Amino acid sequence: MFVIAVVSAKGGVGKTTLSANLGVGIAQRGYPVLIVDLDPQNAMQWHLGGLDQNDCKGISALTGSRTRLAGVMHSSPYQVNFVPFGHGGEAQRLRFENALERQDDWLYNKLLSTNLPENTVVLLDTPPGPSVYLRQAIRAADYLLVVLLADAASYSTLPEMEELIAAYGSRPSGQVGSAYIINQTAERQLAQDVLTLIADRLGARMVPYVVQENQEVEEALAHERPLLSYRPENPAAQTIRSIADWIAYRLPPSR
Repeated sequence: MFVIAVVSAKGGVGKTTLSANLGVGIAQRGYPVLIVDLDPQNAMQWHLGGLDQNDCKGISALTGSRTRLAGVMHSSPYQVNFVPFGHGGEAQRLRFENALERQDDWLYNKLLSTNLPENTVVLLDTPPGPSVYLRQAIRAADYLLVVLLADAASYSTLPEMEELIAAYGSRPSGQVGSAYIINQTAERQLAQDVLTLIADRLGARMVPYVVQENQEVEEALAHERPLLSYRPENPAAQTIRSIADWIAYRLPPSR
């Protein structure tokens, strides 16, 4: 099992869209993939389809000591399994957050006790900014993918994100690995100037593929499909496949 947490310091950067599509891209390379939605917005289900809307159970329902992640795992038509956050109401969300506050390694232990194939890649989609969900995700992760836009607001959050990674990503063996993905980049000169600033600051920590802004990304969501399935020839889809290859190169060999 190799766990990747997809994180961001601010909202609206396309993190859930990237998580869904990277999961599909990695699955297309022969790895079993599980995507876990740790965001109370519960939006991952709209990217992957295949979920019975009468079934409201998700990871937020697992507040009992004997509850199992497999019990809220769903299959998608796109070669990945996923666990939604669930929509059990505000009281359930608060109970879940209390459980996470009480046990720092709650998520890691849930994943470890799930009977996943040995070479499974787990992608954790998280809400933006500091939260109990982010702490759980970073503590469970082998690697972090930080999603940014090529704008001034994202650039200004870099120190905050680096501080969060330093605070939560400490291991006895060293700091958890991380890289930064630039998403939804436009051709506007300001966006290109900020992209240059980000690249200069991050250096080799920036993934060497930038996802361009593209209208068909939103169209795919409207059809409740990942872009890699809806428009596989789309330039953004091709870039995401390149990022999936970049990630897969860093994974243990598929068996």
